Amino acid sequence: MLKRLEFMVSLFVKIATGILFVTAVYIPVFYGWNLELHADILWQILILAAVCTAGGILLPVEGAKEVSRKSLLLRIVFYFIYVNFVVIFFGVFVEWFSIRDRKQLLGMVAAIAFVFMVVFALSYWHESREADRMNQKLKERKWTEDSSDR
Repeated sequence: MLKRLEFMVSLFVKIATGILFVTAVYIPVFYGWNLELHADILWQILILAAVCTAGGILLPVEGAKEVSRKSLLLRIVFYFIYVNFVVIFFGVFVEWFSIRDRKQLLGMVAAIAFVFMVVFALSYWHESREADRMNQKLKERKWTEDSSDR
């Protein structure tokens, strides 16, 4: 349970950071540098990050039941579809973009894919480093046990 919570908090931070970064690029590209924004956009970003993070429940957490590669790939695809649906629906709802403007819609889909890939890559890198650390500690423990047996 603690691993799941830790995973979800980490995912939230990565998603919120990704959304903030893409927003900083997306707004000037489609609306120009002189657009005045209100503080409510910050709450919208946090809400969107939370809703996108909630879909992370589909993803397995280290230490939980093992899943096959096929199952993992299917979960990632479903999560990607979920994130696309949420971001597009939410973006239209809060009027971040118009669904009728193909350039804005395509820009948003590209932004979603970019953030998804970056978050996924960072998460994979973090998990890989953690696994390497654990393997190193296991090797050290085994070496220590082998040395004490002599």
